[in-house]
Amino acid sequence: MSLKIFGWCVFAAAVVFGVGWYVGASGRDAVEQDRRDAVARAESAEARALILSGRVSLFQSNFGDASRAFESARAVVLREQTRLRQLGDAGRAGQLEVSLSQLREAQRLALALDAGAQGAAEQALRVIESVGAARN
Repeated sequence: MSLKIFGWCVFAAAVVFGVGWYVGASGRDAVEQDRRDAVARAESAEARALILSGRVSLFQSNFGDASRAFESARAVVLREQTRLRQLGDAGRAGQLEVSLSQLREAQRLALALDAGAQGAAEQALRVIESVGAARN
């Protein structure tokens, strides 16, 4: 009789464990998606801030700082593009390629002491904002 009770206890423990695991894992996908969205928004905000910082440096005729800001922004956009490709979102990752090329151009113009880098930086900023708006 005690073996039968022991068997029922083991069975009950297994059922409780299984139900607990199922309930705990059920909300994990939503939390993970929210985390990915928060990371994407943070990276987008960081890239925008760096581009705007570079544009302010251009207004101040500080072309070296502008170039460094555009380089940092390119690194952030490249990281975001890589993340999007890993998630299988090739469309938005491709749009960021336009932003990367505009940032390269802005950096090149800043190093050439050309204030025309403002236009390239503005276009890169618009692309990043449009990709962020498409996410929402």
